[in-house]
Amino acid sequence: MTTDLKHTVRLARVDILLIMRNRSALTNAVLMPLLVAGFLIFTARAQAADQVPFMLTGQVATLALFAPLVNLAGFYTTRREELILKRLLGGPASATAILGGSAAGATAVYLLQVVALCVAAVPLGVGLPENPLLLLAGVLGAAALFSLISMVISGFSSTGELAQIATVPFMFLCLFLSPAIVPLDALPEQLGRIAEYLPMTPVTELIRTGFLGDEGEGGGVLPNLGLLAAWVAVAAVVARRWFRWDPRRG
Repeated sequence: MTTDLKHTVRLARVDILLIMRNRSALTNAVLMPLLVAGFLIFTARAQAADQVPFMLTGQVATLALFAPLVNLAGFYTTRREELILKRLLGGPASATAILGGSAAGATAVYLLQVVALCVAAVPLGVGLPENPLLLLAGVLGAAALFSLISMVISGFSSTGELAQIATVPFMFLCLFLSPAIVPLDALPEQLGRIAEYLPMTPVTELIRTGFLGDEGEGGGVLPNLGLLAAWVAVAAVVARRWFRWDPRRG
């Protein structure tokens, strides 16, 4: 167990360094999401200042779609196709440490982005999170869920670029069928009912409640924690079934 943890931390550190040294990954996984989040928050502020808390907390949730999902799906697929994962699997690190190291690196990037928005929340008048532990639970739950989904998407993709493209429909589903950008009651009734049970809804509600301290429209903390845990469990089973260690090409 201790050895696995050491390998996980070591691989996570390598992944973070690779992201920081790769201009494309740094832009797509770190800087661009923050710029988009900042643009949406300041646009909301210009239109209606009372919408800033809603938009800011929604952006904290949507940032989980970038490093732990899009970037990680590309990482897993590229490394599999280049036989890097197979070589790592032949070494002392376990499969859990290999996959967990990359997921931990993506989670660390996401956490840094969350911290940046928490700092920005003070001058924006939102203030610091009311319940940091609940906020952290939502953030870590989101990172775990989308890291597992990135493994599923990787299993069906033959290149890193295709894996990242394949995440786009799922991203749109998460963005527009969740309370991350618009309240659920603004959606058509049938879509709103469906959206209540989709994975991005408990993530957003937990983060929003942790940040603002008030119950959202998702039914309370415990139901949202249970729904998120259920999605993580389902994603883990599917990822175990469909993730591939062998290249899909050649």
